[in-house]
Parts: sequence; structure tokens; C-alpha cells
Amino acid sequence: MRFGDRVVLDGVSFAAPRGAVTGFVGVNGAGKTTTLRRLLELEHGGGIALIDGLGYRQLDDPLRTLGFCPDALGARAGSTARAHLRAIATQARAGDVDRLLAEVGLANTATRIRSYSLGMRRRLAIAGALVASAPILVLDEPFDGLDPEGRRWLHGRLRAHADAGGAVLLSAHALDEIEPLLDRLVCLHTGRVRFEGETEAFLRGHAAPVTIVRSGDQPRLSAALRRAGASVAGRAAGAVAVRSLAPEQIARVAADCGVLVTELSPRRVTLSQAFAATIAERE
Repeated sequence: MRFGDRVVLDGVSFAAPRGAVTGFVGVNGAGKTTTLRRLLELEHGGGIALIDGLGYRQLDDPLRTLGFCPDALGARAGSTARAHLRAIATQARAGDVDRLLAEVGLANTATRIRSYSLGMRRRLAIAGALVASAPILVLDEPFDGLDPEGRRWLHGRLRAHADAGGAVLLSAHALDEIEPLLDRLVCLHTGRVRFEGETEAFLRGHAAPVTIVRSGDQPRLSAALRRAGASVAGRAAGAVAVRSLAPEQIARVAADCGVLVTELSPRRVTLSQAFAATIAERE
């Protein structure tokens, strides 16, 4: 897909299956929003974007099939939350707007949208995606601007949707925050998919086998670990960082040399660290 002479999306292909939350991640300018807008045929270009095997406009009932939370709300500044959501609900033949406004925390807001904070706009955009109870949810930066309570609520709402058999595709910048929510991951960089698959597989592929160890006799244990083939480096407060041996192997070495271990803490690579490593590999 091109904008003028510039290639924006290059062979982008991935799936967001039902029953799973799929994270769509990438740096600013990677093409995430363009991809999501292309899925809804809000952008035009080469390639095919299918929803349950059909293009968005070919669906029998698009608004009741897919709920979309855009990056920009796109509401009239002089409107209210209820009027905006009612317009979407009418178009989608959905009801109970007041219940949904209460769920997203906007039930008692009668002010005009022009005075809304970023978090309030996010809540209203999310409500628009949920209003028709569509089985497929596509959300562009839904956590942006939400307070901690709103983030916890959205985590639970999206998890429950996927667990009930729905499909969730969401883009986000705060990778470590959304990591526990994600079943699958799609990494986009410079318009190309660099990874698609299970989040755990992505993290394992970038795992640095490091274990923080404390014991009653660090010099003796460190020497034994080095003899067993480990790399041992000193850390603050008397701890050591051990590489090349799994935690159970470290425990066995400690037992064999009669040293009491007081801490054995595997360090898991974070999603943001793994993503940064993936991007660096492609530079």
C-alpha cells in the first residue's frame, strides 16, 4: 500500500483469531493505524483485508460484526456523550446507551465533548466499539489517557470478551502494561510484519537466561557455578547474576557443594525489551 511514492504497508499479512486478544505493536509511523483503517476500508490501496472471509463492506451487518475504537474520536465537539453514542447505536440498531455510558464511567457527564479530557474521549470511543455487542473488536490505542481504574476495567472487559469466544485486535504503546492481556502478538516495523504468533513464544525467543542468586557463601557457590559452566557476575548487595544455567541446575550445584541458597530469581525479559531487540535486529 502506497501514499504517493512512499510504501506504507509492504506485504502485511496476519490473523486475529476468535477467542484471543491479539496485540498489534510497533513504533510511531510503523503503519498500525493505517492497517486498522484499511481493515475497515477507511483507507484504500492494494491488498485484501478480510473479516470472517469478507471485506468490511461485504458483511451483512458491519456495525454489529465489528466494533471499532479509533485513535481519534471523530465526534462533533458540540455534542454530548449520550448524543454521540445514541447516533452510533441507532445506526447499528443497538440499545441501552445509558447502561453502556455507566459502564465506561460517563453516566453523569452532561458536558459537551469539546471539554472532555483525553481519558474521557477514550472512554467514549471504547463505548462506541462496544455499543452493538459485536463479536470482533478492533481498538486503536484504547488505553491512551485512561486512569488506573479505567485501565483495569478495560483489561477485564477485553479478557472476558475473548474468553467468551470474541476476537480482540488492539494496538498499544505501553507494551509491558498490556503484556498480561495478550495471547498473540503481531509486530509491525517500517510497514512489514516482523513477528506473528503467541506472545509467550515471542518472549521465549528473546529470553536472556539470567538468574539472580544470593547464598550463605557467595564465593564458594560462584566458584562451583563457574566450574559447572555458568557465567557469574557480581551484583549490588552481594547478589550474583548467573547465566547459562537454569534455576534448577543452579539449585543442584548449590546442594552438591553444601551452600544454602537464600534467593533464586529468574529474570524474565519484558515485552518492551523483546520488541526493542526485534527492531534492533532489523535495523
